[in-house]
Amino acid sequence: MAVYLDSVPDYNIDRIKECVQRGIDEVGVEINGARTAVLKINVVQARAPETGVVTHPAVVEATIDALRDRGVKEITIAEAPALGVDANKAFKETGIADLAKRKAVRLVNLYDSPYTKVHTGYGYKNLPNVYDEADLENYYCGYISLPSIMLESDLYVNIPKLKTHNRATVSISMKNQWGLLGFKDRQMYHRVGLHEPIVQIARAVRPHMTVVDGILALEGNGPILGKPKQFGAILVGKNMVETDIVGSELMQQDTRSVIHLQRAIELGLGSWETEVKGKRVEDLAASFEPAPQDVKKNHNFHLWRNHRACHLDDDAFQAAFALAKTHPKYWMFFPKLAYYTLFGRIDLVRGRGSKMPEFKKRQKIIVSGECARELIENYEEVPKNVIHIPGCPPQPEDIVKAIIRM
Repeated sequence: MAVYLDSVPDYNIDRIKECVQRGIDEVGVEINGARTAVLKINVVQARAPETGVVTHPAVVEATIDALRDRGVKEITIAEAPALGVDANKAFKETGIADLAKRKAVRLVNLYDSPYTKVHTGYGYKNLPNVYDEADLENYYCGYISLPSIMLESDLYVNIPKLKTHNRATVSISMKNQWGLLGFKDRQMYHRVGLHEPIVQIARAVRPHMTVVDGILALEGNGPILGKPKQFGAILVGKNMVETDIVGSELMQQDTRSVIHLQRAIELGLGSWETEVKGKRVEDLAASFEPAPQDVKKNHNFHLWRNHRACHLDDDAFQAAFALAKTHPKYWMFFPKLAYYTLFGRIDLVRGRGSKMPEFKKRQKIIVSGECARELIENYEEVPKNVIHIPGCPPQPEDIVKAIIRM
């Protein structure tokens, strides 16, 4: 299937609408007769659109206008932000709540939506804990629960952000569907990892159209902590796998090494050979700083990446810093952290299936969360340089206290 690519320098709604309309025609999206549409956006946290972290409301508005021009009457914006994020606050901060009110469209927090079981031959049987890769076979036995609204609307439109991702390599339309999972399923599927569930969700539900917001993109340590990058592109596609392939090529990522894209192609969900209409990829492509996939190093602080780890851990450590800044009784947190970062070494490991780093002199190894507990269970006595912080995710106060005790 074809993917439409266009150059859009800024968030001018009329210009974006023209691009979306042209994309609909170029790739052959079937809209005639559709009465209802649901737009799945990317609002992972309460961030302003200028951060490059969330779908810009201008792209959503332009898509609404384009659909209404073609006779779609009932439009819903839908999203379920990251675990632990206040959805109302996120919708307000991103400008989506105001947009929904102005355009008289429904705004739905998917966590509150009814779910339908989609039997794909993949899913949980009694939500097992997964420790070894061999246990993955237990997941090909059930169903995936997905929001009913995505399955019942005449049109399902995926509107992701163009981003690099520190566990999935890229975050475009396939990764955006992670937000279709309910609260409990997100926690449990993270134990398997991101790539296989992303592909299985794509088997269970496929958008009729994808509109990728690549005007202001995100590079580096995405999907949240990266840097905004003015890129100036919009993608419109029918096949989200092929749309993501083109998006990855635009960011000059090693597309064929993206595990969920490889797996999607294996399952026949798309093709590596994709026709691109509109602008040429080679004319718009730019070098994006990739997200670290194994270890992110800052001086002597080593953050070990694991695609089976939950980003809530990232949020917990950010909250720990904020807590220490505002409470004098925790100010020793910063000297301790600085000492080991400058004169020793800190290794932070998270997620099921993690490996224990090689022991070094003047080193502290922080094993974070319940998923990584297995790293210390084989020791009769936990080494003195290893600190386990329990929790799913750990509480910020526990993180602060653990580092103070180092």
